[in-house]
Amino acid sequence: MNRMTSTLEPSSPVRSSYSTGWPSVLFAVAVAAAATYAFSHRPPPPFAPTQVQADRIQINGVVRAGTRLVAVGELGRILVSEDGKAWTEAKVEKPRGSTLTQALATDGAVLAVGHDGWILRSEDQGQTWKEVQFTAEGDPLLGIAGPYDGKLYAYGSFGLFLSSADGGKTWTKSTLAEEGAAPAADPAAAAPAEAAAPAEADPWADPFANVGKGDEGIGDRHLNGMTRAADGSLWLVGERGLLLQSKDQGATWKDHPGVYAGSFFGVLSLPSRGLLVYGMRGNAYYSTDSGQTWTRSKIPEALSLFSGAVTAQNEVVLVGASNAVFVSRDGGIGFTRMSPVNQKTLTAVLPLASGDIVLAGEGGVGLGGLNAQPKGDTP
Repeated sequence: MNRMTSTLEPSSPVRSSYSTGWPSVLFAVAVAAAATYAFSHRPPPPFAPTQVQADRIQINGVVRAGTRLVAVGELGRILVSEDGKAWTEAKVEKPRGSTLTQALATDGAVLAVGHDGWILRSEDQGQTWKEVQFTAEGDPLLGIAGPYDGKLYAYGSFGLFLSSADGGKTWTKSTLAEEGAAPAADPAAAAPAEAAAPAEADPWADPFANVGKGDEGIGDRHLNGMTRAADGSLWLVGERGLLLQSKDQGATWKDHPGVYAGSFFGVLSLPSRGLLVYGMRGNAYYSTDSGQTWTRSKIPEALSLFSGAVTAQNEVVLVGASNAVFVSRDGGIGFTRMSPVNQKTLTAVLPLASGDIVLAGEGGVGLGGLNAQPKGDTP
């Protein structure tokens, strides 16, 4: 009896499942909430622009757009910088991979041109770009200039010449018309073209300067540089000594042959109201009479010159092969080398208000100066 009684004694009270399971329920809810948050859509956090190694990119053109520097070059790459030291990649709406050759900043936009007739336009100082035109396997555009009397000009190989009257939004192609040229006539009846002086007469002349000379018009040669002179006339320079002047905003052009048989790569308007053209193998010529006569500048080395600029101190700077930086302080009469020799070619120069200069080319883009000791004449 006692055993039976002991087995029927009340046991300890049993806890309900609700009172013992609530921590597990809360944990499951927390896990579900965390999973929902982890996989929910939300905007990515803003990342700082990635800095690029600007010394490993071929750069062909540099401009200042407001407070920003813009550099363009190989594979359609565009770099921007606030100080010329740190560079980041700009965003191109339709990357093409074609080489960009030059850039130009206007009051309302920045434009870049390149191979395949590529033209890009930016309205935010070069940070983002939209495509204006592109022609697959088209002729390269080698430069852009203006605005001159409200018009922009883009030019390139085989006489490619475009103009824009709306700030670079649309472009019109035209053919270079020679001033005073008669309408096309029977080739058999045409007077033979005057033979050019042999290229061998100048030891630094372009060896291909006279290939096809007389068989092609002014509109068939590569166009490499453009500027507007103090008298308002436009000047175009190019291969095989091409030196053209227009007094009617590009409607017609007058050829000035015989200055140099080799190729010109650029032309500058000088503070003295003069002009300076430069090109192959250290050849540069200045004019003080609106381009009627030309005198050869004194440059100590026979190195091709690919870009030029005038500083705020009226110094003329030319850059080119073998890291050459030549400076003239007498209006382009004589130049002195201000840079050490190396194998890198410079293709662009941009003076800054600080007195520094931006140099660009095969070694990328970076800051330089003109306060170094002159390197003297090189034999």
